[in-house]
Amino acid sequence: MPQLDMKAIKKDLIRPGLKDFLLGLSLWKMCFYLGYEDVRQRYVRTFLGPLWLVIGTAVWIGVMSFVMASLFDNSVASTVPFIAAGMLVWTFIANTMNDGCVVFMSSANIIHSLNLPMSLHILRFVIRNFIIFAHNFVIVILFFLFCHVHLTINTLFVLPALVILLLNAVWIGAFFGIINTRYRDIQQVITTSMTILPFVTPIFWEKGFLKKHDWIANANPFYHAIEIVRAALLGKSPPLLSWMVMLAITVVGLFFMCVLFSKYKNRIIYWL
Repeated sequence: MPQLDMKAIKKDLIRPGLKDFLLGLSLWKMCFYLGYEDVRQRYVRTFLGPLWLVIGTAVWIGVMSFVMASLFDNSVASTVPFIAAGMLVWTFIANTMNDGCVVFMSSANIIHSLNLPMSLHILRFVIRNFIIFAHNFVIVILFFLFCHVHLTINTLFVLPALVILLLNAVWIGAFFGIINTRYRDIQQVITTSMTILPFVTPIFWEKGFLKKHDWIANANPFYHAIEIVRAALLGKSPPLLSWMVMLAITVVGLFFMCVLFSKYKNRIIYWL
């Protein structure tokens, strides 16, 4: 009986997807240009332009910091940096989840008109959200300076943490982009979830408030995604558990993204 070549099967599972992403990366200038244009077009003909991003984030952080400091009887000076760092990451996560659902639908005209790698649209959406993240990062730095937050050697952990966030944004965009293009109800589920999750994730309040129920935070992957960045920004060493969880999610997510992308990337155009 003929024997199956398992190595060939495994390569076929991920090779088409990896090839598409390599083609997309080779068009990095186009990815950056399209991502930049997405942000610019969002604020065209406005007086302040992208500064609205900074203003909106600043107001939200200021209001929530005052409310949470009063609610938990903490000082505003210690609450502002905690919430600012948490909101910085959560905004990136929420934008990634919501925009990921429409990553192909929003580029339908280009997909129907030009023969470009499907991964280009994913990279474009990641770059767009990172530009928004960079705008929000400015206001977080200003809040940190105002509250006299001191940087330490642990702050360097921000760099690998951001790499992990970006890699997760890639597979999230591919996964939810494909699933939602086929089944449009997924976007509604994600939108509803994103309005609830901030209140069950330690963004505005500390994990310690859960006391013996801290397993709720430990079982929440969004907490770990926030914590590896927030702890570093606050000059602390991110928990080992958070690193392990995020590394596992990143590796598994990227693998399944390659499998899913390899199988369905050529069908996306028929679902639009």
